[in-house]
Amino acid sequence: MAVFRILEAKARPGAIDRLAELLVRQNDEVVGSAPGALFAQALRSGDQVLAVSSWRSAEDMQGYLDQEVTQEFYRALPELLMGSPSVRTYQVIGDGDGAAGWTGDDPDTSGARVGGRR
Repeated sequence: MAVFRILEAKARPGAIDRLAELLVRQNDEVVGSAPGALFAQALRSGDQVLAVSSWRSAEDMQGYLDQEVTQEFYRALPELLMGSPSVRTYQVIGDGDGAAGWTGDDPDTSGARVGGRR
């Protein structure tokens, strides 16, 4: 069953740009090539960040977490953050084929596509 992992954190004063760069690099270089990764996005609002990833299964997500490069990423966070990040994992409710939720395709007639990388 598909899962989402959400990391939320507040940057230390003066560290938001380094934190944002670290998150983007992790998404682009590690999450993006991890087996079972479906989606990854890093968001910023002032000194707050939110990193969201979606995985085909909890096992795929765990495989990503077990990599040394991912553990290095988490070890680099404390010097950039105020306190500890909030990290939550959610399982997709339903069968995961889009029948129980929105698929990310824009239903209007403009032809624009809405949604993240699949």
